Formats: sequence, structure tokens, C-alpha cells
Amino acid sequence: MQSDLLQDLTPTHSLGRRITAYDKAVHLSREGHSITEISNETGIPDATIRGWLVDGRRPWTRYELFKPISSDQKLSYAIGVYLGDGSISRWRNRTFLRLSVKDKEFADRFSLTCARILEKEPYSVRRVEDRDRYEVSVANVSFCKFLSQGLTELDGCVGEHPSAFVRGLPDSDGCPAVTATKKRGKPRFFVQVVVATSTSIRLLTYARTILMECLGLKATLVYKGKPRPNLYKNRSFRSRKKVFDLRISCFSDVKQFSEVVRFDLTRKQMKLDAAIAVRERYGSGQGAVEEWTRRWKRGNREWTLKKSVE
Repeated sequence: MQSDLLQDLTPTHSLGRRITAYDKAVHLSREGHSITEISNETGIPDATIRGWLVDGRRPWTRYELFKPISSDQKLSYAIGVYLGDGSISRWRNRTFLRLSVKDKEFADRFSLTCARILEKEPYSVRRVEDRDRYEVSVANVSFCKFLSQGLTELDGCVGEHPSAFVRGLPDSDGCPAVTATKKRGKPRFFVQVVVATSTSIRLLTYARTILMECLGLKATLVYKGKPRPNLYKNRSFRSRKKVFDLRISCFSDVKQFSEVVRFDLTRKQMKLDAAIAVRERYGSGQGAVEEWTRRWKRGNREWTLKKSVE
């Protein structure tokens, strides 16, 4: 017969009741009871009992704050990705770290990074057809609590590996910014790096400080306007917040970014390398514009490599 005290135990019960259930399961196990017998006695599912007694899980670990390993570049990178394009959401009694992006390589890399930090198997990457995106969900409440502490508390981890943190930001919401146009009637070729795009002035200012003080790279805030309207249930919504870019514009700093920080995503780094090579060989005038447009074409939002030269 199931115990009246424990038969109604659910994940929403207090930590104290979970520990009581755990203590009784351990006591019964020492008396020689099987997992099935303990489950019948306590009313706890077999899988939970097995996790406690065989896998070494503890009912209180989900309430402890994630404790990072010092000198972990993966964690600094994950912090940058979370602050750039990630989010933390809650559903019922579960907490998730989510990333929704268009680049599958990025989703796969973030999944593997979080798995290595938490010493788990890589998290699944789900394709969302109607939104044309890839999503990663990491269900770990202690890790989510750690990330949601804020910049002040996370600064110690970021400061140990600033280049990894900065790499996480542009991987999520940055890009190489190449301009091939006419200025005052003359062809001009510019190469910049957009480190991040955000409505959070605090985040961009913090990243700018990290770039200058830790890496010697100068970046500036550029006002972009207001976000594009979002369509939800056939209705258009427009945010009133202002959007800013954090940009590296000096060409020597752009080259240093490519050498010291780099994009982790292949397509972004390949484009930056190609633009730097054109700028170094042809300068910033007509020759550079002609060479760039010979191999690259301008799409709706970015330059893409022409199929004839792929």
C-alpha cells in the first residue's frame, strides 16, 4: 500500500517533501527492497527511483545554482550567445534556455557547447518549418538561474575569456558588414564588423568596454532605428524601443578581430576573410568594388557568394 504521506508527490511539491521521499527510498534500498517495490511503497515513479539510487541523482541538485568551472571558454561563449540571441522561458514547473536561429550550424554548435558545459549528451536541434528556424532547448533550472543573474554577476566568468564572450555575441546577432557603393559619385569599399544588435544600451556598452579594455578594439554605437513590425495572429506589432548596432569600423581593428576573436560560424568568417583580402589587395576604391561584386551579389539583407564561384 502506498504511503499516504508520499503518494501524491509531484514535481511541484516542496524541496522538503522531495528530500523526505529520497531518504525513505534510500532506507528501503538498504533493507534490500527492489526499485519496483520502493516505487510501490513510496508512490514515486520507477525512473525517478532509479535516477536516485543507480545514477546518483539528488532531489536537491535542481535547486542549486550552477557552479562554473574556472577558465572555461565554453561558458564565456554560451553567456555571449545567451545575451545576444538566447532567452529563458518557463512552462509549468520547468525552466528552459532557448535559442531560435536560422543557421543550423549555429544551433548545432550551441547544443554541443551547452552539453559540454553541463556534461550531458548534445541537446536536440528542432526544425520549425513554418518559421524557417532551428531551435535548441536546454532544460536545466540551475544553469538558467546562473545565466539570468545579470551582467554584474557574470562579469567574473566573462573577464577570464573575453574573446570567447565577444565571439558568442556576433555569432548570435552580429555579422561582417560590407559596403560596396558610391559616395559622392565615387566607388567606395568598406569592411566593418557588427558585434551585436540590441535595444539594450547596457549590454552594448558592456561589450564595448570588454572590447577596448581586454582586446584593444574600438567599437562604436550606431543608431539603427526601431525594430521591424512583427506579425502575430494576423496583427502587426511594432516595438517602441530603439535599436543600436555595436560596430568595429577601423580596418586595422577589423583585421585584429578576425585574428583574435573570429566568428565561429563558417559562413560569417569566410565572408569576413574574403572582404579583408579584397580591401588589402585593391584598397577602398573602384578596383575593390569591382572585385567584390564580381564574386558576391547583394541580397535583401546580406551579400551572398555567387553560384558561379562557389
